[in-house]
Amino acid sequence: MIWSGKSGKYTGIPHVGTFEQNPDAKYLHICANETIHGVEYKDYPFPENPSGVLVADMSSNFCSKPVDVSRFGVIYAGAQKNVGPSGVTIVIVRDDLIGRAQGVTPVMLDYKIHVENGSLYNTPPCYGIYMCGLVFEELLEQGGLKEVEKKNEKKAEILYNAIDGSKGFYKCPVEKPVRSLMNVPFTLEKSELEGEFIKEAAKENMVQLKGHRSVGGMRASIYNAMPLAGIQKLVAFMEDFRARHD
Repeated sequence: MIWSGKSGKYTGIPHVGTFEQNPDAKYLHICANETIHGVEYKDYPFPENPSGVLVADMSSNFCSKPVDVSRFGVIYAGAQKNVGPSGVTIVIVRDDLIGRAQGVTPVMLDYKIHVENGSLYNTPPCYGIYMCGLVFEELLEQGGLKEVEKKNEKKAEILYNAIDGSKGFYKCPVEKPVRSLMNVPFTLEKSELEGEFIKEAAKENMVQLKGHRSVGGMRASIYNAMPLAGIQKLVAFMEDFRARHD
């Protein structure tokens, strides 16, 4: 491991050129978007080894914005955040990496086997894949990932502005340049009100706002399927709650 955000409580990411990499490493692995603390790569590092490959877990921001796939050797993503039901995993592998699995690699993890069998080596989760196909069609109807990104940026901007403009009543600990478009964590200045905030929000049919058990606070996950109206309703509630408790 060449870097972890632990020392900074997972609130930032160093500039991509500052990583001290092992020059002999065969690959560099990153998590593109970290859901618990709300940190997201806006740019991607290059492996220091010229023959190394960049590998990314994009489970939580896959299809949320355009990505230059040619920069990566492997992209993998669980479908359950933005694409379809849990149980489907999407993998994009560069052609020249196919067939280079280690001898100890299980058959089910050898991408060459899946390529040779058209991703049908085993019985696939047919219904889940069908649902993913419907989502892909809907994303294209929206205008593709460039338009999806614009919508996600607008949603996130409205929510982050509400937090930053609350004069400290709400706080987002994440450094602004790397704030996630998918997961927005925030705390209350008066932490004793957090339980009441979650309870009152639930009465307004806004659920699952409680932060991850490891960090507490609140977390709004605003994946593609969250409409702008949902963000506007949350912000209106936050402003009303602040007016009553500030």
